[in-house]
Amino acid sequence: MRSIALLDRHEVAADHARVSDLLVLWQHPETRELVPIGRFQSTDGGSYTFRYTRAAAEIPDFRPLPGLPDLLHRYEDDHIPAVFRQRVMDRDRPGFNDYAQMLGLDPANATPWEQIVESGGHRAGDTLQFMPVPMVRDGRVFARFLVNGIRHIPSAARTFSGRTIEVTALQQEHALRSLAIGDTVLIESEQGTPEDLDACLVTAGGVPVGWVPRALSRSVRALGGLPLEATVHRVAPPGTPPHVRLVLDLNVPAPAGFQFDRHGDWEPLAQ
Repeated sequence: MRSIALLDRHEVAADHARVSDLLVLWQHPETRELVPIGRFQSTDGGSYTFRYTRAAAEIPDFRPLPGLPDLLHRYEDDHIPAVFRQRVMDRDRPGFNDYAQMLGLDPANATPWEQIVESGGHRAGDTLQFMPVPMVRDGRVFARFLVNGIRHIPSAARTFSGRTIEVTALQQEHALRSLAIGDTVLIESEQGTPEDLDACLVTAGGVPVGWVPRALSRSVRALGGLPLEATVHRVAPPGTPPHVRLVLDLNVPAPAGFQFDRHGDWEPLAQ
């Protein structure tokens, strides 16, 4: 379904596309929780900054990332840190044009930073993900995120908004194929998910297709008024890796006093 506020949301998307600040999410090997361990930033001048967050300092026996050993240091360079550069495809590699286009980028101009922003920096078997830092501005909430867990949706019945549905892979695929840029989907609260008590399903035409990232789910629940509408920023065709299949923009009113990082876990340790 097309949003009646499509123009406003596209204006927001165009502004939000200039992402300069990413949360670096690390998956805990035991709890599987995604912890925001770092802030990775790009400046207009072409330099990059990485700083660990207060959340990283709270993890018992946390081992710093390779090449970034000091939790209290501000890392700044004209080059992307090697541990993050591994998530970028070189322009001269076969398949680069197809890869860039899959991410919604122009192959002739796709920068390493844009690749990380649009892909979420995912690598098979890896523990890191990257997500644009969501914000509250002028009384509204803005967040862009990759829909998570798409490949896991058909594995079990899903209970949400007072009903239980067991979705087949065919139904899910049909729902994904029906989407286009600018369409609206719903974010609905899911019940009975022990891994995430605040789990938020993304549904298209009543069919679950994935989840809001766990790092955002508690904040999304705190917005109240679920279901909420989100707008499709990018949707990729069948055959695309599931983790980059669907990207959404959330643009909704912020309740009084709402903030994403209420406890300051995302704040950098180094100034």
